Amino acid sequence: MNKINKYERVYVNLTWVFILLAFIQMVIRDNFLVNAKIITLNGICSICTVIFLIAILMFNLCKIYLLKKDMFYNRPMYNLLRLLEISYILASVIIFGFQQWVYILLVFPVLIITLEMGKGKVRYFLVYSLISAVVFQGLKIYSSGGIGIGGIYFYFSTIVFLHAILFIFSELCGKIHEDNYESQQQNKMLLSELTDRYKQLEDAQKEIKNQNEKLRDTNLKMEDTNRKLTESLAELYTVQQISEVINSIFDIEKLLQNVNDIIIGVMGVKYSTILMYDENKNIFKIHTTNIIDQKELMIINDNINCKILLDSLNSGKPVIENFVDPEEYPFVKNRGINSLICIPLITTPKKFDKTQNATETKKMGLVLIEHKLANAFDNNNLRLMNLIGKQVGIALENAALYERMNEIATFDNLTKIYNRLSFQKKLEEEFEAARKNNYSLSLAIFDIDHFKKFNDTYGHLFGDKVLKHIAAVIKNSLRSGEIFARFGGEEFIILFPKTDIETAAETVEELREKLEKTTIRDELVSASVTVSFGISCYPHFASSESELIKTADDALYRAKEAGRNCVKLACREKSEVL
Repeated sequence: MNKINKYERVYVNLTWVFILLAFIQMVIRDNFLVNAKIITLNGICSICTVIFLIAILMFNLCKIYLLKKDMFYNRPMYNLLRLLEISYILASVIIFGFQQWVYILLVFPVLIITLEMGKGKVRYFLVYSLISAVVFQGLKIYSSGGIGIGGIYFYFSTIVFLHAILFIFSELCGKIHEDNYESQQQNKMLLSELTDRYKQLEDAQKEIKNQNEKLRDTNLKMEDTNRKLTESLAELYTVQQISEVINSIFDIEKLLQNVNDIIIGVMGVKYSTILMYDENKNIFKIHTTNIIDQKELMIINDNINCKILLDSLNSGKPVIENFVDPEEYPFVKNRGINSLICIPLITTPKKFDKTQNATETKKMGLVLIEHKLANAFDNNNLRLMNLIGKQVGIALENAALYERMNEIATFDNLTKIYNRLSFQKKLEEEFEAARKNNYSLSLAIFDIDHFKKFNDTYGHLFGDKVLKHIAAVIKNSLRSGEIFARFGGEEFIILFPKTDIETAAETVEELREKLEKTTIRDELVSASVTVSFGISCYPHFASSESELIKTADDALYRAKEAGRNCVKLACREKSEVL
């Protein structure tokens, strides 16, 4: 159809050429061939010619529109347009005064019709063309006043001869049409044969895939046999590896990742997942897993908090299942899991219940290992996983203790902000970075005005509450990257990296005003608090870490002398007060 459309468009373009030639012929005839013999039609030849020419133009535009809208090949419309084409070609002999050679233009519609419909259909159009040509030629002879018998014979024999040539031409074109049709049918048969061959190839590939799956199942069974032969060695190796991990890693993230990798390697399981337990929400969360498929992860996340796993953690008893029922274990649905072991992770902190005199246990989570094979685990595997669970519990306890010790060494126990030692390390790092990258580093020291009064009047417990309240307000008001620490007693210190003294002073003033507006309450006791600030900056007022602290401390002293509850900046000379 695409080729036929292309031919049709070429024919439309040729029609524009015909219209142009007809227009040129009309101009030459009417302006230069005054004495030429033309059909007058009662003296209105030129008007009829123009109207006819416009009609052909509109007809051609109509064909273009129908081709664009895919309406041209509607059968009744197609036949009508072809008859009109033949008619205006034959009528041009009368309207424009063309000679009989114009009939040769009929070659184009005959060619197009034959290629589109075959030689059988074009014969009807040729019959119509012959009859129409005879009628139009008779009208021309009648309009010109008549001619002799010889002239009539010449004209009509010419028409018959030309149509005989067109008939022969249509037969040749019809043969081409038939050959194309046969070629199309052969192509369809070839395509059908190729489709059948492709289907056979697909069937063969499916058979190969089935054989590969059977081979894979056989390999899995062989792997299972080998695993059972090396269980004793694996147990010893696992204990050794877990012990090495416990003794070398105190970061919980790295610890559990290493433990999970060891479990996968030694147990030969498909999946291993470590779940951590949130006591406050009574839910599990996936901490470490080797599952990478997002659909499987979604299934586990949505169903991991099922009754059987929660019961296992609460009772401290492991679970082994070699024929998994997805209804009982919803986290295995559509995952192909047939065997699993679940081991609770329980730690034993050095803490005793005074009423029962028994050691408290802390529920940390679960280790969940899964296998696609049914009946993949036995009691030896369960014993080994129990041992792993105890080792992991010890590891978690040690890691938690290490984190707690690190927290005690880093943060002030009362206010939960950096202590002086940690701040000193941070100051060294930031000062070196400021010196190396040539940017400003501001430092502010402040203490609580008349803090001794709070302790003497309300007691040390209320004084502690004042310290915690101020630390919380300042901590929540600082930006990320700004370092806040308790420097000693009621004295605090703030470090502002990449901040000049003017900007730091604006921030500190906002903090002072915020503290001034707060009220601290403890049962019947209520009091307000103010603080005094001293600020310094590297490199404008200090050239070393100790000098930075000293100049800020000097500014704090001047703030106290100025009446407290204010902010003072460091100065370049001792006599200068800012």
